[in-house]
Amino acid sequence: MIGSIQKGFWAILAVWTMTSCLSNVELADEVKAKENQAQILAYFTKQNQSPIAIENGGYYALTKSNASGELASKGDTLRMDYELANLLTGQVIERTKDPLVYQFGYLNPIFANLMTYLKDGEEAVLGLPGTSQSFDGLPAFTPLKVTIKNYVVRSQNDRIDEFIAANKYTVNERTAEGLRYIRLTPGTGEIPASGKVVKLKYTGRFLNGIAFDGNMARTDSFSVTIGSSQTVKGFSAGVAKMRLGERAILVFPSALGYGEKGSGTKIAGFTPLVFEIYVAKIQ
Repeated sequence: MIGSIQKGFWAILAVWTMTSCLSNVELADEVKAKENQAQILAYFTKQNQSPIAIENGGYYALTKSNASGELASKGDTLRMDYELANLLTGQVIERTKDPLVYQFGYLNPIFANLMTYLKDGEEAVLGLPGTSQSFDGLPAFTPLKVTIKNYVVRSQNDRIDEFIAANKYTVNERTAEGLRYIRLTPGTGEIPASGKVVKLKYTGRFLNGIAFDGNMARTDSFSVTIGSSQTVKGFSAGVAKMRLGERAILVFPSALGYGEKGSGTKIAGFTPLVFEIYVAKIQ
């Protein structure tokens, strides 16, 4: 959940982005825009840094590099601390109390183009041109300084592996597509052939342990036909490996689940899923 600090962050940078996307007439004053650019470049020169230009008139410079770090891909979870300040006076406008966490390419902050360049573990200072709107501590047409620290990139596979390690699970099988099969209780008999109907008890959870679906507490069962496409790929592929009486945990990335779009209001896009499944009957 985004707290009050982060909400203020969106408000400040949203104005910058909307203004930068308007026509030259609506950029308020070309002279001010050029003045801002000179001020931003002068700041980095004073810091003995060589900034890199990005979109919308912004510049950034690394303050900590990590050549071996991974770049964010769409759907990765990013975590960072940030500080907003008046670039000219250094007055701090806002800073995080708790890290900002969001999904890259899905729920993007306004400065998302910066995160395209930063690698896991890197830190940076970003200079953004001012806008015609003023804020407390940031008069109109005053450049904004954004400091990014403690930057962490976690892919879905990273998060899944961390989940498995935290729960001390032993993965019995991992497919090329990323399905992790964890057997809790062995079953009996043969693996059901294609076309067989398997009746299941199950619970679907997110990696944080919150349940979003299931019938474990109910008297009914959920029927799946082996070889059909009636469920998401990760679920059906895992069930196809199970015998009668077997209990297992399936963990898989969103590519085997609900993908980029998610499912309704319950499951957001790019969400890895966890299913605990018990095979109650095979017909």
